Amino acid sequence: LGAMGGVATTPVINYPEVAIVGVNKMMVRPVWDGTQFIPRKMMNLSSSFDHRVIDGWDAAVFVQRIKALLETPALIFVD
Repeated sequence: LGAMGGVATTPVINYPEVAIVGVNKMMVRPVWDGTQFIPRKMMNLSSSFDHRVIDGWDAAVFVQRIKALLETPALIFVD
């Protein structure tokens, strides 16, 4: 829904899917760095998993990996 301007979503799993990731709109937001506010691009990323098929820990690791790749695309080329 990010392409449509959505900033927060809860994706719904439809049979026979077992997982889905929702990508939302990227926005510039002020972030405190300890001394001042600096503009940062931020985006909400949400996911839903069928816990009968995918363990919650594995799902969390997967989402953290997506986050790392979005923050540092060069990691795609690192083993």
